[in-house]
Amino acid sequence: MLHSQEPKYGIRDGQIVNRSSGAPIPDDEPIFIFRAKDRLAVRILTAYFSAIEDSEHARAVAGRLEDFKRFAREHPERMKDPDTHSAQAE
Repeated sequence: MLHSQEPKYGIRDGQIVNRSSGAPIPDDEPIFIFRAKDRLAVRILTAYFSAIEDSEHARAVAGRLEDFKRFAREHPERMKDPDTHSAQAE
């Protein structure tokens, strides 16, 4: 996964890891991924941003929010409504 795609986390040995600390997200911890092509993502990130109290975290989220907005402007043909299609559980 490119840093430009996700600056905080990367992939190492099949696990999502914090780029800064190298610590993996534990296998039993659920995660949720928003993609920029999701028409609802900007609204969700805006709501999340409005709840942040830590200024450093707010700056980071504001930057990602702008990335999502830019993607939507530059790639309107790739925008889509969210769905729940996923791989079958193993």
